[in-house]
Amino acid sequence: MSTLKVNNLQDINGANNSTPEQVAQGRAKAWINFTGSGTVAIKDSFNVSSITDNGVGHYGVTFSNNMANDDYAVNITGSVSPFANGTHGVPYSSGLFTSNFTMKFFADNGSGNVTDKNDVSCSVFGDQ
Repeated sequence: MSTLKVNNLQDINGANNSTPEQVAQGRAKAWINFTGSGTVAIKDSFNVSSITDNGVGHYGVTFSNNMANDDYAVNITGSVSPFANGTHGVPYSSGLFTSNFTMKFFADNGSGNVTDKNDVSCSVFGDQ
């Protein structure tokens, strides 16, 4: 395998300068897409070793390689198909740890109930 060492990266026109550190800092450190209803299962992922079903609408994600701290950002989306009125769901990350995070989906109908999602996607940005 070859190694390419550079101090600066530019686009083909010589613009949009970035250092390798900036590129590394700005990319997702982990992501996952999984089935969140019925049998919970990973469809595809990066830097995720496993998921857990912690009950209705409550999931856990474990990293393959830990984050440097628990100050990372998690973006969470989920959907129910076919559309079910009042169950769009409001995602909530309920615990961020260096080795894993947990999330819950609350129904958006004001009931405060948690709800499963057919399709869940998460991306993680931070230090690793």
